[in-house]
Amino acid sequence: MKTMKLKNVLTACLVLITVGLSAQSLEEGIKMYSYERYQSAKRILEPLAASNPTANFYLGLAEIGLENNAGAKAVFQKYPEDVANTTGIARILFAESKTPEAMSMITKTAAKAKKRDASPIKLSADAITYSEGGDPNAAVEWYKKAIETERNGETYIAMGDAYRKMQGGGGNAMTAYEDAETFPATKAIANYKMGNLWYAAKNYESALVKFNRASELDAANPLPYKALADAYYKVKKYQFSKEKIEKYLELTDKTTDDQIQYANTLFLAKDYPNAINKVNELIAKGEGEKRPYMYRVLGYSQYETKDYVNALQNMDKLFTKQDPKKIIYIDHIYYGKILLADSTTMGRAEDAFNKGIAMDTTGDKNELYREIAEAAFNSENYPVSANWYKTIVASNLPSVQDQDIWWAGYMSFYSNDYATAEKMFTTYNQKDTTHALGVLWLARAKEKTQDIEYKTGLAIPYYNHWLTMVKEDDPSKKKDLIRAYTYLAMVAYTANKKEDTKVFTAKLLTVDPNNDTAKQLEKALESMK
Repeated sequence: MKTMKLKNVLTACLVLITVGLSAQSLEEGIKMYSYERYQSAKRILEPLAASNPTANFYLGLAEIGLENNAGAKAVFQKYPEDVANTTGIARILFAESKTPEAMSMITKTAAKAKKRDASPIKLSADAITYSEGGDPNAAVEWYKKAIETERNGETYIAMGDAYRKMQGGGGNAMTAYEDAETFPATKAIANYKMGNLWYAAKNYESALVKFNRASELDAANPLPYKALADAYYKVKKYQFSKEKIEKYLELTDKTTDDQIQYANTLFLAKDYPNAINKVNELIAKGEGEKRPYMYRVLGYSQYETKDYVNALQNMDKLFTKQDPKKIIYIDHIYYGKILLADSTTMGRAEDAFNKGIAMDTTGDKNELYREIAEAAFNSENYPVSANWYKTIVASNLPSVQDQDIWWAGYMSFYSNDYATAEKMFTTYNQKDTTHALGVLWLARAKEKTQDIEYKTGLAIPYYNHWLTMVKEDDPSKKKDLIRAYTYLAMVAYTANKKEDTKVFTAKLLTVDPNNDTAKQLEKALESMK
């Protein structure tokens, strides 16, 4: 009898332990899903799904995350009467562009909510929020009803995500995330979501604060580290960006997509050689055929390392293998920059730039024009660079910078378009009279346009002004001092002003003792009256 009782106790304990382990495994599987570690989630949840509808539901969501919609549909259909799995089927219907059927299904599911159980409403709203095709306004209304029954952080997070899908919904989304932050279970994810909002608003410093807080609250979640890598890139802290993406990869399932994310951030952090090595490693495993977008970061990185031949080959592969709908405007811009490196493909480069510009939906394209102009300068295509800088200046938008005007003049000068150079430097000096470089280049432009034979002296006031702004013993100004004194000495000589010629010749020899022009002027001084 005692043996039987002991056996029953042991059996009961074993059942409790098993149930406890299953609950822990389910919780871990759900956590892996929330971390977007879909392979880990699938591995944990598959053994539980046969007897647990909740595990089955999250298994289906993991399949969606792995872009296996057919597999997800088969998983959800194993529990056709379960509320959560029904909304999973609705997600598949949304993905299949069967929006009316999906809405009909989740409307019926939402109606199953009870006075103290709003989960059918919340799950139905989730099907809209985390799919494409539904109306996020309807999702928000359902979330509000769910909150009337039970306030919790998960619902506020989802409501914030729904608001983010609306035009101008950022403010309401932030409020929802702030509400979610008050619940311990969602404090970490709420900070991550708020960081995403600040990042989208280009307030990168505030985004960094939130992302760092999220990583402190939940150090095992890889998502804030990826976000930190992106934000540090935006504030030009490239080493921090690289460190965070390495931490991100450490915490992920290290899937091909994870490694591509890693390579992308290496590129953004300007670690081009390692970005190239990582992508080539994945392509060698045959991933290039499955994911042709990998040729994008490869081509971009090879351009940055001046490997233009391979960069062009890999960008051609991108355009050939990638779905045309997934080609982005910056692909054409990079293609154009690569083509600029070869003087025989200049026309094709312009065509590529124009395609990229046409695809860019930004109203103010000056940042894009600036990128093209800088690339042309780096390729020593000065006329092309000048044209793009002039386009920026001609836009007359608030985003035009004084430096754009200076560069338009500088590139025009080196394109032998001295009239435009003079115009640009004149405008620049009107905006900033304290910048010595602007005064010098206006003097040079005046010399080229109005006094190439040293007869008018129209550049004299500008060279003299510049000389008051610099130190004559500054070695970094040697070439410019030689240019200024040469002009002033030659104008004086042409005008037969012996004393002025003598003064500027002496200054020229002080700066450059072996100057040929100065030596010739010294000899000429003897015959001057």
